[in-house]
Amino acid sequence: MKALLRRDVLLFFIISLLFFISIHAFDPFLAPYIMSLNVEARVMGIIIGATGLASMLLRFPTGILSDRFRRRKRIIQIGLLFTLIAWPVVYLWPTPETLFIAKLADGVTSATWVVYNVMFVAYFPPLEAAAAIAMLSVTSPVGTFIGISVAGFIARHFGAESSFLVASAAALLAFLLTFFIREKRPEAMPTAQRLSAVRTQLRDPSVWYLGGLCALVMMVPFATRDTLTPLLAEGFGMAAASLATLSGIHLFFYALATALCAPFFYRLLGLRNTAIIGGVLQGAVAIAMPYAPNIWLLYGLQALAGCAFGMISTVLNSLIVTRTPAWQQSTRVGLYQSIYSAGIFFGPVLVGYIKYYFAMQQGFMVIGIISLLSLLLVRHVMRMVNARPVAEG
Repeated sequence: MKALLRRDVLLFFIISLLFFISIHAFDPFLAPYIMSLNVEARVMGIIIGATGLASMLLRFPTGILSDRFRRRKRIIQIGLLFTLIAWPVVYLWPTPETLFIAKLADGVTSATWVVYNVMFVAYFPPLEAAAAIAMLSVTSPVGTFIGISVAGFIARHFGAESSFLVASAAALLAFLLTFFIREKRPEAMPTAQRLSAVRTQLRDPSVWYLGGLCALVMMVPFATRDTLTPLLAEGFGMAAASLATLSGIHLFFYALATALCAPFFYRLLGLRNTAIIGGVLQGAVAIAMPYAPNIWLLYGLQALAGCAFGMISTVLNSLIVTRTPAWQQSTRVGLYQSIYSAGIFFGPVLVGYIKYYFAMQQGFMVIGIISLLSLLLVRHVMRMVNARPVAEG
């Protein structure tokens, strides 16, 4: 954590926190809010999944552009502008159409996360890349937790629509702070080498398997925490503005588990066992959640779900940069994030259709079983990553 005392590292860490505030601040209120507009469950799932759709399509091209033009800070700034502009429009004209467009805009912003990863790693020695990614991963749950806490307060006092302005305010502040960070621009690579990086990643089965596994893992919180669980909590009488508490518990333990991965879980259990334990716990909790008899047990299950997701997702994010040369990192991370964004898209869409045609319990059951079955890939993926040649570049 001493690295955070360095000016550029600390400033970039703060910008990353604001990034997650801007795209996730209103997540606990969104599903109930969309349903309050008399939108059916299938359409609700598509709207919420729009962010994942845009990310899935754009993250790999963003990684390629980042490596080619070497103006990563500019890409971050452009991405933030989409969220900055979109959500005030929804605040003024709240319709299913404007919500869908704004969630697509969030997907464009989200697609630039590949650039954040690579820029942050550049502030560290090459051998510390995995540790740097683990440190930056903390900004996801912490930033989201801060965002929903602020947005929850705003929503409680000024209405659910006001939480959309929290997202834009965070994007604006992050945009302004980017002008104060110093970008470590990589050396220009010959065109042949850039094309080689793209071909190498597209042909690397470890990236596809790792991204596919992460997509299955990502489906769980985006399908349950952000879609089904708020609706379940409303059944216990929880007001929409109070849903931030439920999501905040998940995020707190997600952040705690992420922070403990490198210094504790990795050393005690190893990467593979950390991922397996996290995956088993995540699947079991998803299956058990709709059977919680009261809100207090639901809180406890949310805590376990957050811890489980933090364990397995941090392992996968660490593995993607393992044994990867610097000149291929943007492209590899971009392809990986594009693949796993499929889970962010299909998770809400899947449960939206399940909820429309079946009971809520079936939605949780399907997501839990998918999580448990995904563990069959863990050992295979670990072997593939360890088989990457050391002297790639």
